[in-house]
Amino acid sequence: MRARWHARQPACYHGGVRLVVVGLSLVAAVACSGGGKKAPPDAGEAPLAVTSVPPAPRPSELPPGTRSLRLVRTVKVRLAPDDKSRQIGTIAGDTRVAWRDVATGPGCNKPWYGVVPQGFVCGEFVEASTKAPGGVELPRLDRDEIVPGVYGQVIEQGTNIYTKDPKQKTAPADDPIAAEAGLVKGRPLLGSVKVRQYATMVAGGKTFWKVAAREEEWLPAKAIRELKPSTYRGTRLGDDTGLTLPIAFVWPRGSATKAWTRGAAKGGGVRRQLDQRTPVPILEKHEERGAIVAYRIGDSEWIDAANVRAFMPTRPPAGVKGGDRWIDIDLDTQILVAFEGDLPVYATLVSTGTNATPTETGVYRIWRKASEADMKGLSGEDPYSVATVPWTQFYSPERGLALHTAYWHDKFGTQRSHGCTNLSPVDARWLYFFTDPQVGPGWSMAAGAVEAPGSIVRVRSAADPDPPVRGYAAKMGDEGEGA
Repeated sequence: MRARWHARQPACYHGGVRLVVVGLSLVAAVACSGGGKKAPPDAGEAPLAVTSVPPAPRPSELPPGTRSLRLVRTVKVRLAPDDKSRQIGTIAGDTRVAWRDVATGPGCNKPWYGVVPQGFVCGEFVEASTKAPGGVELPRLDRDEIVPGVYGQVIEQGTNIYTKDPKQKTAPADDPIAAEAGLVKGRPLLGSVKVRQYATMVAGGKTFWKVAAREEEWLPAKAIRELKPSTYRGTRLGDDTGLTLPIAFVWPRGSATKAWTRGAAKGGGVRRQLDQRTPVPILEKHEERGAIVAYRIGDSEWIDAANVRAFMPTRPPAGVKGGDRWIDIDLDTQILVAFEGDLPVYATLVSTGTNATPTETGVYRIWRKASEADMKGLSGEDPYSVATVPWTQFYSPERGLALHTAYWHDKFGTQRSHGCTNLSPVDARWLYFFTDPQVGPGWSMAAGAVEAPGSIVRVRSAADPDPPVRGYAAKMGDEGEGA
């Protein structure tokens, strides 16, 4: 989805307490910071909420037995111990953080604490705790949820937002349904609008959704179609799955949803039937007249090349060093692969931009992560608005591009977005915690700087297999060999 990005102040809940997370303006050109590496979690598995770190120096202000610092309110994380230093994160109140060092600096009447995984917080906003570091993953998920809450598509053009007026005792004659709850008809909604449900109520016999975290904004439920987020997920690569590169995903030709395998490259009898989007290894290829016509995917098991999307590895971008975590996106196959150095660790199908709103090739870096972000923009001449998109990773502030959840469709493997890379909820969450900058418990935003850049994202195609470095990735020297 290509858009202008608007940071909202999302509401988070911890232990029944409402925490308002304050974010930076998304138009700021902020780079991403690196962080401590950890083994990637299984897809769908939440990172551990307790951080294990070596003991840090204990200033005299902290009593013996202090194991963590509890944030007494939502705080900004600074790159350096200075309140004028660049903000590289936001941590919710009531989170317990580990500290790695202590410093003095302007803008704080107490010491600055270097927190894990990166940055500094002012000691005025912390208190000593004897508990281990820990907090709530943001956005918070209830048990069995794959997205944080309920979402819907507004299906009636021109539907009016209602606001709540405590002074309203009676409804206007043309709007009797608002009488019971004191609702006042407001602005009409235009274009494609997706909303999140924060609460419901019944007024005048009609059900309404509350569609704003803090404001009293309501919509008639009859004007909304509840969305069912996709449960699709990609696959881990490595010894535990037996899968590595090259890899393919079953994608039957035409309108079929299943494909047959055979016992030989040509003929050999039917072996089994595979569902669309099933990952399969590529063990051997069979060519005729210079074209690949079949792949061997097991012992004496072949599948027609026309029935799969194949991802072939290429040389990493010059900016990748050692075991750096990075992402490679092939626009032609709609396949994304996550790497640690030259080791592939995860593969999945995505939805990039349509022909009308294409995703631009290039080598980028993740410059900012947001646990939730609102998206607004134009598709042609039609406006669109998408509420509270979870697990969003911005990689091109100049072009408004991001890796993000698409809770509104299950068409991964087809071009569908306005220019961004759509991910299933499970995949978006996994990648959010895999890449740099690292996001700890309680962090609602993480960004960085030239001194500590985020993970590389390469977007390539057959027409542009070695795309140029774009945006702030160029400032890292990523164009050069071994940079």
